[in-house]
Amino acid sequence: TPSPHVYTNACDTTCNVCNTKRNIVHTYSNACDNQCNVCGITRTVPGHKYSNKCDTKCNVCNAARKITHSYKTTTTKATLAKNGSTVKKCTVCGYVGSKTVVKYAKTFKLAANTFVYNGKARNPVVTVKDSAGKTLKKGVDYTVTYASGRKNVGTYKVTIKMIGKYSGTKVLTFKINPQGVALSKITAGVKSFTAAWAPKTAQVTGYEIQYSTAKSFSGAKKVTVTSNKTKNKVVKSLKAGKKYFVRIRTYKTVGKVKFYSAWSVAKYVTPRAK
Repeated sequence: TPSPHVYTNACDTTCNVCNTKRNIVHTYSNACDNQCNVCGITRTVPGHKYSNKCDTKCNVCNAARKITHSYKTTTTKATLAKNGSTVKKCTVCGYVGSKTVVKYAKTFKLAANTFVYNGKARNPVVTVKDSAGKTLKKGVDYTVTYASGRKNVGTYKVTIKMIGKYSGTKVLTFKINPQGVALSKITAGVKSFTAAWAPKTAQVTGYEIQYSTAKSFSGAKKVTVTSNKTKNKVVKSLKAGKKYFVRIRTYKTVGKVKFYSAWSVAKYVTPRAK
Protein backbone atom coordinates (compact mmCIF):
# COMPACT_ATOMS: atom_id res chain seq x y z
CA THR A 1 0.00 0.00 0.00
CA PRO A 2 1.54 3.35 -1.07
CA SER A 3 2.06 5.90 1.65
CA PRO A 4 -0.17 9.04 1.52
CA HIS A 5 1.35 12.30 0.33
CA VAL A 6 2.39 14.66 3.07
CA TYR A 7 1.73 18.43 2.72
CA THR A 8 2.54 21.25 5.09
CA ASN A 9 -1.02 22.59 4.88
CA ALA A 10 -4.08 22.52 2.69
CA CYS A 11 -2.53 25.10 0.40
CA ASP A 12 0.80 23.25 -0.10
CA THR A 13 1.15 22.13 -3.75
CA THR A 14 4.22 19.84 -3.38
CA CYS A 15 4.38 16.62 -1.35
CA ASN A 16 7.05 16.89 1.32
CA VAL A 17 8.15 13.25 0.66
CA CYS A 18 8.08 12.73 -3.08
CA ASN A 19 7.57 16.22 -4.51
CA THR A 20 4.38 15.18 -6.27
CA LYS A 21 2.47 18.23 -7.46
CA ARG A 22 -1.24 18.87 -6.89
CA ASN A 23 -3.78 21.58 -7.67
CA ILE A 24 -5.18 23.46 -4.72
CA VAL A 25 -7.74 26.23 -4.06
CA HIS A 26 -6.91 28.92 -1.53
CA THR A 27 -9.57 29.69 1.05
CA TYR A 28 -10.83 33.29 1.50
CA SER A 29 -13.52 34.63 3.78
CA ASN A 30 -15.27 36.37 0.92
CA ALA A 31 -14.75 37.83 -2.52
CA CYS A 32 -13.20 40.96 -1.02
CA ASP A 33 -10.65 39.04 1.11
CA ASN A 34 -7.15 39.36 -0.40
CA GLN A 35 -5.32 36.97 1.95
CA CYS A 36 -5.78 33.19 2.12
CA ASN A 37 -7.12 32.09 5.50
CA VAL A 38 -4.79 29.02 5.50
CA CYS A 39 -1.44 30.07 4.15
CA GLY A 40 -1.62 33.84 4.18
CA ILE A 41 -0.81 34.22 0.49
CA THR A 42 -2.18 37.48 -0.92
CA ARG A 43 -4.11 38.02 -4.11
CA THR A 44 -5.33 40.95 -6.16
CA VAL A 45 -9.07 41.59 -5.80
CA PRO A 46 -11.17 43.85 -8.04
CA GLY A 47 -12.31 46.00 -5.10
CA HIS A 48 -15.32 46.39 -2.86
CA LYS A 49 -18.78 46.41 -4.41
CA TYR A 50 -21.23 49.20 -3.60
CA SER A 51 -24.77 49.83 -4.84
CA ASN A 52 -23.83 53.39 -5.85
CA LYS A 53 -21.23 56.01 -5.10
CA CYS A 54 -23.16 57.10 -2.01
CA ASP A 55 -23.24 53.57 -0.50
CA THR A 56 -21.13 53.50 2.66
CA LYS A 57 -20.87 49.69 3.10
CA CYS A 58 -19.54 47.05 0.71
CA ASN A 59 -22.30 44.70 -0.42
CA VAL A 60 -19.94 41.72 0.05
CA CYS A 61 -17.97 42.29 3.22
CA ASN A 62 -19.66 45.32 4.84
CA ALA A 63 -16.42 47.27 4.81
CA ALA A 64 -17.20 50.91 5.66
CA ARG A 65 -16.07 53.96 3.70
CA LYS A 66 -16.55 57.70 3.83
CA ILE A 67 -18.48 59.30 0.99
CA THR A 68 -19.45 62.80 -0.18
CA HIS A 69 -23.00 63.33 -1.41
CA SER A 70 -23.69 65.36 -4.55
CA TYR A 71 -26.20 67.91 -3.27
CA LYS A 72 -28.66 70.08 -5.14
CA THR A 73 -30.74 72.72 -3.35
CA THR A 74 -34.34 73.11 -4.49
CA THR A 75 -36.65 75.87 -3.30
CA THR A 76 -40.43 75.61 -3.40
CA LYS A 77 -41.67 79.17 -3.02
CA ALA A 78 -44.10 80.08 -0.27
CA THR A 79 -47.36 81.56 -1.53
CA LEU A 80 -49.60 84.03 0.28
CA ALA A 81 -51.44 81.11 1.88
CA LYS A 82 -49.08 78.14 1.93
CA ASN A 83 -45.60 77.44 3.30
CA GLY A 84 -42.71 76.72 0.97
CA SER A 85 -39.45 74.88 1.59
CA THR A 86 -35.75 74.75 0.81
CA VAL A 87 -34.48 71.16 0.41
CA LYS A 88 -30.84 70.08 0.10
CA LYS A 89 -30.96 66.64 -1.56
CA CYS A 90 -28.36 64.26 -3.02
CA THR A 91 -28.87 63.81 -6.77
CA VAL A 92 -27.45 60.24 -6.62
CA CYS A 93 -29.16 58.51 -3.73
CA GLY A 94 -31.91 60.95 -2.73
CA TYR A 95 -30.54 61.52 0.77
CA VAL A 96 -31.97 64.73 2.26
CA GLY A 97 -29.17 66.69 3.87
CA SER A 98 -31.42 69.45 5.20
CA LYS A 99 -34.91 70.87 4.83
CA THR A 100 -36.01 74.36 5.85
CA VAL A 101 -39.63 75.49 5.95
CA VAL A 102 -40.32 78.89 4.36
CA LYS A 103 -43.24 80.42 6.25
CA TYR A 104 -45.80 82.13 4.02
CA ALA A 105 -46.19 85.91 4.02
CA LYS A 106 -49.25 86.66 6.13
CA THR A 107 -49.33 90.26 7.35
CA PHE A 108 -49.10 93.29 5.07
CA LYS A 109 -49.35 96.77 6.61
CA LEU A 110 -48.81 100.39 5.70
CA ALA A 111 -47.37 102.74 8.30
CA ALA A 112 -50.42 104.94 7.65
CA ASN A 113 -53.59 104.41 5.65
CA THR A 114 -54.83 107.99 5.70
CA PHE A 115 -53.02 111.27 5.00
CA VAL A 116 -53.95 114.93 4.81
CA TYR A 117 -53.17 116.80 1.59
CA ASN A 118 -49.98 118.88 1.80
CA GLY A 119 -48.95 119.04 -1.86
CA LYS A 120 -46.24 116.39 -1.47
CA ALA A 121 -46.14 112.78 -2.69
CA ARG A 122 -46.92 110.22 0.00
CA ASN A 123 -44.92 107.00 0.32
CA PRO A 124 -46.22 105.04 3.32
CA VAL A 125 -43.68 102.53 4.63
CA VAL A 126 -44.62 98.88 4.06
CA THR A 127 -44.13 96.14 6.66
CA VAL A 128 -44.50 92.47 5.70
CA LYS A 129 -44.41 89.62 8.24
CA ASP A 130 -44.58 85.87 7.73
CA SER A 131 -47.00 83.52 9.50
CA ALA A 132 -44.53 83.14 12.38
CA GLY A 133 -44.34 86.91 12.93
CA LYS A 134 -40.89 87.36 11.37
CA THR A 135 -40.40 90.66 9.54
CA LEU A 136 -39.41 90.10 5.92
CA LYS A 137 -36.86 92.26 4.08
CA LYS A 138 -37.67 94.72 1.33
CA GLY A 139 -35.55 94.07 -1.75
CA VAL A 140 -34.81 90.50 -0.63
CA ASP A 141 -38.26 89.06 0.01
CA TYR A 142 -40.48 91.64 -1.69
CA THR A 143 -40.57 94.82 -3.77
CA VAL A 144 -42.88 97.81 -3.42
CA THR A 145 -44.40 99.85 -6.24
CA TYR A 146 -46.44 102.98 -5.53
CA ALA A 147 -49.12 104.31 -7.87
CA SER A 148 -48.18 107.47 -9.73
CA GLY A 149 -49.23 110.83 -8.34
CA ARG A 150 -49.92 110.38 -4.65
CA LYS A 151 -50.05 114.15 -4.11
CA ASN A 152 -53.67 115.06 -4.66
CA VAL A 153 -56.76 113.98 -2.75
CA GLY A 154 -57.80 110.44 -3.68
CA THR A 155 -57.14 106.75 -3.16
CA TYR A 156 -53.83 105.20 -4.22
CA LYS A 157 -52.54 101.66 -4.60
CA VAL A 158 -49.38 100.14 -3.15
CA THR A 159 -48.37 96.92 -4.92
CA ILE A 160 -46.25 94.46 -2.94
CA LYS A 161 -44.66 91.75 -5.09
CA MET A 162 -43.09 88.79 -3.32
CA ILE A 163 -39.67 87.68 -4.61
CA GLY A 164 -36.86 85.30 -3.66
CA LYS A 165 -38.32 82.40 -1.69
CA TYR A 166 -41.82 83.85 -1.96
CA SER A 167 -44.44 84.28 -4.67
CA GLY A 168 -47.65 86.26 -4.96
CA THR A 169 -48.76 89.89 -5.08
CA LYS A 170 -50.62 91.93 -2.49
CA VAL A 171 -52.25 95.30 -3.15
CA LEU A 172 -52.92 97.78 -0.32
CA THR A 173 -54.51 101.22 -0.58
CA PHE A 174 -54.25 104.52 1.24
CA LYS A 175 -56.19 107.78 1.08
CA ILE A 176 -55.23 111.42 0.91
CA ASN A 177 -57.99 113.60 2.34
CA PRO A 178 -58.38 117.35 1.92
CA GLN A 179 -57.10 119.82 4.49
CA GLY A 180 -59.53 120.83 7.16
CA VAL A 181 -60.80 124.31 7.92
CA ALA A 182 -61.63 126.08 11.18
CA LEU A 183 -64.65 128.17 12.04
CA SER A 184 -63.35 131.69 12.52
CA LYS A 185 -66.63 133.11 13.82
CA ILE A 186 -70.23 132.18 14.56
CA THR A 187 -72.70 135.09 14.66
CA ALA A 188 -76.22 134.73 16.04
CA GLY A 189 -79.13 136.03 13.93
CA VAL A 190 -82.90 135.95 14.17
CA LYS A 191 -83.65 132.24 14.29
CA SER A 192 -80.40 131.81 12.38
CA PHE A 193 -76.62 131.97 12.60
CA THR A 194 -73.83 132.89 10.24
CA ALA A 195 -70.78 130.66 10.12
CA ALA A 196 -67.54 132.19 8.79
CA TRP A 197 -64.19 130.60 7.85
CA ALA A 198 -61.05 131.24 5.82
CA PRO A 199 -61.58 129.46 2.47
CA LYS A 200 -59.40 126.56 1.35
CA THR A 201 -59.09 126.26 -2.42
CA ALA A 202 -56.28 123.73 -2.96
CA GLN A 203 -57.78 120.25 -3.45
CA VAL A 204 -61.11 121.32 -1.96
CA THR A 205 -64.46 121.21 -3.77
CA GLY A 206 -66.64 122.67 -1.00
CA TYR A 207 -67.69 122.51 2.64
CA GLU A 208 -70.15 120.80 4.93
CA ILE A 209 -71.53 122.58 7.97
CA GLN A 210 -73.05 120.41 10.66
CA TYR A 211 -75.19 121.71 13.52
CA SER A 212 -77.06 120.15 16.42
CA THR A 213 -78.59 121.05 19.76
CA ALA A 214 -76.62 118.12 21.22
CA LYS A 215 -72.93 118.51 22.02
CA SER A 216 -72.42 114.96 20.72
CA PHE A 217 -74.00 116.03 17.40
CA SER A 218 -76.60 113.29 17.62
CA GLY A 219 -79.48 114.03 15.26
CA ALA A 220 -77.34 116.67 13.54
CA LYS A 221 -78.32 118.41 10.33
CA LYS A 222 -75.94 119.58 7.67
CA VAL A 223 -75.65 122.23 5.01
CA THR A 224 -73.45 121.73 1.93
CA VAL A 225 -71.54 124.61 0.39
CA THR A 226 -70.54 123.71 -3.18
CA SER A 227 -67.99 126.46 -3.86
CA ASN A 228 -64.52 126.32 -2.34
CA LYS A 229 -64.29 130.11 -2.52
CA THR A 230 -67.23 130.69 -0.21
CA LYS A 231 -66.22 132.08 3.17
CA ASN A 232 -69.49 132.26 5.11
CA LYS A 233 -72.93 130.70 5.23
CA VAL A 234 -76.23 131.71 6.83
CA VAL A 235 -78.21 128.85 8.35
CA LYS A 236 -81.90 129.65 8.92
CA SER A 237 -85.11 128.16 10.34
CA LEU A 238 -83.65 127.55 13.78
CA LYS A 239 -85.22 127.76 17.23
CA ALA A 240 -84.67 131.02 19.03
CA GLY A 241 -83.04 130.78 22.44
CA LYS A 242 -81.77 127.28 21.76
CA LYS A 243 -78.03 126.58 21.92
CA TYR A 244 -76.62 125.09 18.73
CA PHE A 245 -73.26 123.39 18.34
CA VAL A 246 -71.64 124.00 14.96
CA ARG A 247 -68.65 122.50 13.12
CA ILE A 248 -67.33 122.45 9.58
CA ARG A 249 -65.27 120.24 7.27
CA THR A 250 -64.06 120.35 3.69
CA TYR A 251 -64.71 117.82 0.95
CA LYS A 252 -63.20 117.00 -2.41
CA THR A 253 -65.05 115.12 -5.13
CA VAL A 254 -62.88 112.72 -7.13
CA GLY A 255 -64.91 110.98 -9.81
CA LYS A 256 -68.00 109.81 -7.95
CA VAL A 257 -66.33 109.65 -4.55
CA LYS A 258 -66.22 112.33 -1.89
CA PHE A 259 -63.23 112.64 0.39
CA TYR A 260 -63.66 114.53 3.66
CA SER A 261 -61.38 116.33 6.05
CA ALA A 262 -61.71 115.93 9.80
CA TRP A 263 -64.36 118.04 11.51
CA SER A 264 -63.27 121.34 12.97
CA VAL A 265 -63.43 122.16 16.66
CA ALA A 266 -67.07 122.89 17.45
CA LYS A 267 -68.39 126.33 18.40
CA TYR A 268 -71.81 127.12 19.78
CA VAL A 269 -74.34 129.92 19.17
CA THR A 270 -77.83 130.83 20.41
CA PRO A 271 -80.11 132.35 17.74
CA ARG A 272 -82.22 135.40 18.74
CA ALA A 273 -85.98 135.60 18.69
CA LYS A 274 -85.85 139.02 16.99
